[in-house]
Amino acid sequence: MITTVLAMIFTLGLVVLVHELGHFLAARSAGIHVHRFSIGLGPVLLRWRGFGTEWALSLLPFGGYVKMAGMLESVGEGETPPEEALLPPDRLYRNRPIPVRLWAIVAGPLANLLLAVALSTGIYAVQGFPIIPDVILSAPPADTPAARAGVQRGDRVVELNGEAVANWNEFAERLSEGGAADYRLTIERSGERRELVLALTASAGRFDPTGLSVLSDNRVGRVLRNGPADRLGLATGDRILELDGRPMAYFDEIAAIVNASPGRALDIVWERAGQRRTGSITPELAQVPDPADEDRVIEAGRIYFEPYSEGTEPIGLLAAAKYGSLQVLFTARKTLEWVGKQITFRGSKDAVGGPILIAKVAGEMARWGWDRLLGFIAFFSTQLFLLNLLPVPVLDGGHVVFLLLEAVGLPVREQWRLRLTMVGMALLLGLMLFILVLDLGRVLP
Repeated sequence: MITTVLAMIFTLGLVVLVHELGHFLAARSAGIHVHRFSIGLGPVLLRWRGFGTEWALSLLPFGGYVKMAGMLESVGEGETPPEEALLPPDRLYRNRPIPVRLWAIVAGPLANLLLAVALSTGIYAVQGFPIIPDVILSAPPADTPAARAGVQRGDRVVELNGEAVANWNEFAERLSEGGAADYRLTIERSGERRELVLALTASAGRFDPTGLSVLSDNRVGRVLRNGPADRLGLATGDRILELDGRPMAYFDEIAAIVNASPGRALDIVWERAGQRRTGSITPELAQVPDPADEDRVIEAGRIYFEPYSEGTEPIGLLAAAKYGSLQVLFTARKTLEWVGKQITFRGSKDAVGGPILIAKVAGEMARWGWDRLLGFIAFFSTQLFLLNLLPVPVLDGGHVVFLLLEAVGLPVREQWRLRLTMVGMALLLGLMLFILVLDLGRVLP
């Protein structure tokens, strides 16, 4: 519980701090006075002054704000709020050129984007790629390049375009380099060598839907602290020989039985340092994305250990930046797809979550390790970057729309901006209440 609370505070605090710091630094660089920089919303708990700005810590830790001078008037049109009366006119937001105001608005979301890229790059730079020694392919999804090439489960790749393949990392890297429309895969199947032709685009790589994925063997990788596997005593490098009375050769076979058995005790046989051990393990009930429809959530069993890898392969900073950026682009694409489904009422409410879900996921990621938690923060920061740019009054995207209308000679009068902002605020509060009800429904019996 403590881990979950601390992970949520760290996640929300970092993402909100970076977002508001982006607004603050851009406003200051543009000569706009900032009245208040607040982490949190609602009543102010703690405040102090520095650099000409009031810094505040507010009650609700689900957001924050930077109050720029002259951004929105709360008195009659044409009047000046008392707190702005002593400021030079050129320090007010409304008196600055449109490009300057636009910079002050978009800098917040851009800061979230930069945070996501920096975290993803850092994770790749420190960890590299897990080394998977054998390129044994899983069954490809239908209508993918791999399926059309005739790839089958258990195929072992030995050559790519006539050159030997040492491990999955090398194989994936050579595919990601592109430069060819067709790739010749030499595979071993049932003791015989065969050649398959894989037709890919030049941009095919780790995050493209080629249909190629590797099978991990039956060894245990990283184990989640306090999960069923950890409580049983499983450790990295152990080999799962049998589960529920059936022999196990690959990780996906283990996962299939576990997924279908929440709350049911399973007999397990594993090997450590040549010695066989036996026991019983009960998968915990978990809510996970449906493999057939990632917008839906289903119930499945989990014992919480990762596939095994033989160490990691270090990569350079440029490669880390490349794959970190690709990861952020992948998250952005999935987020835009999700937004499109929600707008057209094709999305599932299972794919919507608020602070309780964020806390739950952040806590679990923290139990896995710092890399998982930072990866989740990068994911969340990417989503915040895009969602804040939606053209909704009260969000940054709404302010961008007002500025663009002003730029083409159609400025929105101050009183209408206030009214639209209040409508946007009401809609946002209603959405937050709806999400909170969904969150409570996930955790309450």
